[in-house]
Amino acid sequence: MTSIAPENDRGLAGQTIFISGAGAGIGRGIAEALGAAGAHLALFDLDAAAIEAVAAPLLGQGLRVSCHAGDVTCADDVHAAIKQAVQHHQRLDGAVNNAGIVGASADVLDYPAEVFSRVMDVNVMGVLHCMQAELGVMKQQGRGAIVNIASAAAIIGWAGQSAYVASKHAVVGLTKTAALEYAAQGIRINAVCPAFIYTDLTAALFQTPGVHDAAVANHPIGRLGQPHEVAEAVMWLLSDRSSFAVGSSLVVDGASTID
Repeated sequence: MTSIAPENDRGLAGQTIFISGAGAGIGRGIAEALGAAGAHLALFDLDAAAIEAVAAPLLGQGLRVSCHAGDVTCADDVHAAIKQAVQHHQRLDGAVNNAGIVGASADVLDYPAEVFSRVMDVNVMGVLHCMQAELGVMKQQGRGAIVNIASAAAIIGWAGQSAYVASKHAVVGLTKTAALEYAAQGIRINAVCPAFIYTDLTAALFQTPGVHDAAVANHPIGRLGQPHEVAEAVMWLLSDRSSFAVGSSLVVDGASTID
């Protein structure tokens, strides 16, 4: 299928990008932005109906979009999805490893061990499973770009969120290490670190009185972020316009982490 490159395609038109956690929130925003740039997509999420809903309008634009339901904590699910995506699209130019959870809100002393393990399993092992499957393809191709979605919590502490903070610090460390290992093989690996973004995930946090206002107050820009603002950073890192960016952690945080 021949696609016409839209304006501001950032060189991504016609490329195939895999996105985990693509059914909602930041993942959905990234998928929609990449679709608008003319990229073909392989969407991965636990919720099959959610990714099908994301895919429908993109298919209407004449893009190739495949949907793959599965759990990032299951290596078999992830490897099967990448294999199916490559069979469908015949290539894998880029990947966005976005799936993640927040976990509980509790001090370290009282943090439930089983919840801590679950957060690490989704946020860290999930990224590892995705990267291993993606790198297996990209290494054979001799090229590719991977963007891991970390968090502003990857560079600061956050009282009450020890599991989430630890997991996102781990994602940044994993990104840097893999970037060193694969840079010479034509594969660029970077991370994006967003602060509070309006999504379904953060909506639950904002149900607690005062949390939303407190979050805004911590952002000197005077507001929280939007998914499309994270998507812009992701698309830059996926594109050849960021060809010298390797192992970086691009902070998108409204100045909230500045000391």
